[in-house]
Amino acid sequence: MAAATERGRDGSCHFQRSRLIWMVAIIFGMILLGWVTLWPSTIPYSYLGLFGTFLNYLVEHHHKWVCYGFWISWLIHIVEALYGIKLCQAKGITDPAVQFQWFVQTLLFGYASFGLLVSYKPADKKQY
Repeated sequence: MAAATERGRDGSCHFQRSRLIWMVAIIFGMILLGWVTLWPSTIPYSYLGLFGTFLNYLVEHHHKWVCYGFWISWLIHIVEALYGIKLCQAKGITDPAVQFQWFVQTLLFGYASFGLLVSYKPADKKQY
């Protein structure tokens, strides 16, 4: 029990969940961007009012750029998630399960998670 407590205190198991508002906003945005990119003919534009008109305009006039934005955003999330693992190791987060949590959270939520990891300051190791 003492070893688990010490391990938690030394930062090797540090994990912080992203804020719910960011998680919801990013998931909504990524799903919408994916829908507009991959299945634009299935979007009920007429039921979405002004927003539907805007989405239809994007699909009709700028679909190529919407596709680029979709794939580039996923590429950025993947790079952030992979770098997040390296950052975990550099900050002393050595537990593989916790590193995996950081990886998945950063893959799904991007900078909302990666920013938490970047700003994490591990406690100084005590010299005996």
